[in-house]
Amino acid sequence: MQSETIKLLEVIAVGTILLVLVAAFMVSFVIAHRKKRNEFIREKKKMETEFEKQILQSRIEMQEYTYSALSKELHDNIGQLLSTSRMLLGLTERNMENPPDTLLTANATIGQAISELRSLSKSLDKEWLEQFSFTDNLQTEISRINAGENVLVELIPDGELPLASGEQIILFRIVQEAIQNAIKHGHPKNMRIELKEDENNYSILISDDGIGFSSNEKGTGMGMTNMKHRTNLLGGSITWNSIPGEGTTVCIYLPIKNKAA
Repeated sequence: MQSETIKLLEVIAVGTILLVLVAAFMVSFVIAHRKKRNEFIREKKKMETEFEKQILQSRIEMQEYTYSALSKELHDNIGQLLSTSRMLLGLTERNMENPPDTLLTANATIGQAISELRSLSKSLDKEWLEQFSFTDNLQTEISRINAGENVLVELIPDGELPLASGEQIILFRIVQEAIQNAIKHGHPKNMRIELKEDENNYSILISDDGIGFSSNEKGTGMGMTNMKHRTNLLGGSITWNSIPGEGTTVCIYLPIKNKAA
């Protein structure tokens, strides 16, 4: 009887060990399977990201080629035609004792067109883009807006923007879109753009005294979606603070990377 009990215990022990081994094998198999599955998902995402980067790079290269060709065409051909036309108008003015106001206005208008064309040609040039300055171009944009005398925009710079030229172009487009959205939808009389730097962040605050909007009216329009996406590309964040009848403030926060000690 005792021997039978011992044999039964041995069988139970062996069975238990086998069950534990089988369970351990199954757990190890499941863990290994999940690990391989996660590695596959990570590798797939990595390939998708790399593919998107390659597409984006190809598009950028094509845009650079197109912009370069367009810049040359504007400067060499259209610019020369306008310059020649202005020269002929100038000769006509000098040959007339009392040139009419329309002729003087036409001459001045062509001069302004030449200036605008040169600025556009310059903005399409690859070398200019590689040396892009956010603050300088923002000041130019503000001067252009103030010249219209419908909105008065004030720029308050502070510190040096810790971004590469490509990143500064992205930030400029974000701020430019914020300004245009405010003018189009808020109808402000005054705007204020503050550039601030602290230990951890570089912030851009774009405030206006327009009509504002409520949180229910904010929505997720394409303009705001693009601005959020571009800010995320820079590793930053963007918020809108608005009070109906009192105006809106757009707050952009960018982390300062590799800040010098």
